[in-house]
Amino acid sequence: MDKSKETTKVVKKKSVDLESTKSLAIFKTDADKYGRDITAMSDFFDGYVQQMSLLLREQAKKEIVSDIPIADIGILNDVVHQANIIMQGNVTLLPDFDHLPADIKKKLRKGVYTVGDSKQVDGNLRAVILDENGVRVKDITLKKVINNSGNIETVRSIGNQIQMRQIYAKLADIQEFQTYQLEKDRDRDIIVPFLDARTLVVEAETKESAEERTQLLKEADGKIRTALNAIYADIETTSQRFAKRTSIPFLQFGSQLNSYMGYLTSDMQIATKYVGVRMQLLEYMGHTKTAKSVLQQYQHVMYDFLTKPITKKGMSTAELLHDYFPYDKSNMNCWYSFSKEMKPILESGIHALELSIEGKYCNDVYIVSVEDIENE
Repeated sequence: MDKSKETTKVVKKKSVDLESTKSLAIFKTDADKYGRDITAMSDFFDGYVQQMSLLLREQAKKEIVSDIPIADIGILNDVVHQANIIMQGNVTLLPDFDHLPADIKKKLRKGVYTVGDSKQVDGNLRAVILDENGVRVKDITLKKVINNSGNIETVRSIGNQIQMRQIYAKLADIQEFQTYQLEKDRDRDIIVPFLDARTLVVEAETKESAEERTQLLKEADGKIRTALNAIYADIETTSQRFAKRTSIPFLQFGSQLNSYMGYLTSDMQIATKYVGVRMQLLEYMGHTKTAKSVLQQYQHVMYDFLTKPITKKGMSTAELLHDYFPYDKSNMNCWYSFSKEMKPILESGIHALELSIEGKYCNDVYIVSVEDIENE
């Protein structure tokens, strides 16, 4: 037998074994695993983003960046203080502060320590952590991730999940100001399929056979697909009913309008969460193109929600919500602010996804770490 072919088979077998043993941990808390309230479950984004960023930190090739533009000091300050991933334009910064002493972390969170610049050598600007007296206590190092075919998709996944997390957070803020009770038909069409999918994913984790796990995950994906289609249909129907109701004189206020607004807020929030889970399932199974298609559909539903005219005056659903939402001092203009913030984010996301589908996705990623002071 040809040795090269034999080697290829061994490599393929190792790849399959690695894939079969890779952990898929989406549902982690008791609320995730056993609860019925979708809004009480995890956002499903943070854990996945952390997993992907850890993968980049551990496996990607990196090069030290010695010269940090002065304009980026402010962004580094956000990363260090929040210890969270920051995306700005086509630059992504991943924090790597696992070994940073607890007392320094605490003082950074409280604002006692700050991030500044230390020009030790002409032409070389270095970001550093300064104590309350302006004394340099730690150096900040940037290591640029060298793009290759393997980590480009990881970077794309991180960006997609962060975008959905941002949208979900805004919707959750709005949701706090309005209470509603989902009706049984919504439970049947929207909630139950997702709960079925969760059960299948949890069951898949107990199976030793890769074939059994894959079959259960495929079935779970189908359940979430059904739930998402039900939500998208509900958004369309509710938007039309909402618009019709507001066009009738003397019926422009009341409990029915509040119900429509409650359903729309709930639908957008739940859809965002479902898309995040479905994309994780698809990417885990290696269906990257399908995951992109799922995100593309979601982005267009969201964009239509913000911009598509549904009234004779050309108002969108979001604009109608802005006009009729029961505002008070704590949530004034929340729908207007949501639309203003999310529209450019979605436009950028749609463009980036189109580039990704065409194989032209480009994003500069830097891992931000804090190190002991170097003698210069």
